[in-house]
Amino acid sequence: MVLLAMIFAAEYLGFGCLALGQSRHWQAVTGTHACPPATRALLRTGGGLLLAAGLMLAVARDGLDYGALVWVTSVTVAAVAVVATLSWPPRWLGSMTRMAVRKGG
Repeated sequence: MVLLAMIFAAEYLGFGCLALGQSRHWQAVTGTHACPPATRALLRTGGGLLLAAGLMLAVARDGLDYGALVWVTSVTVAAVAVVATLSWPPRWLGSMTRMAVRKGG
């Protein structure tokens, strides 16, 4: 059960990073007008890596056949969760962004 939560968390954070890599969502979450190009590249790379990590965790948990099915299902749920987060209170991702920046720097 814990590994399944980790899969979902990696996918949610991955899609969150990919969304923040877009100017429209960056502006809605941070309140600033432009995402720096280096930050945009980091968000996109990190998002892709987190989605890949979710796939690896799913395959490690359930094997290649069922793990791929678990990943496709959970990646869909994570994408819908990020869309819901961005359409209702986008500032929630802003607090996640600020925490990540503080820990990284």
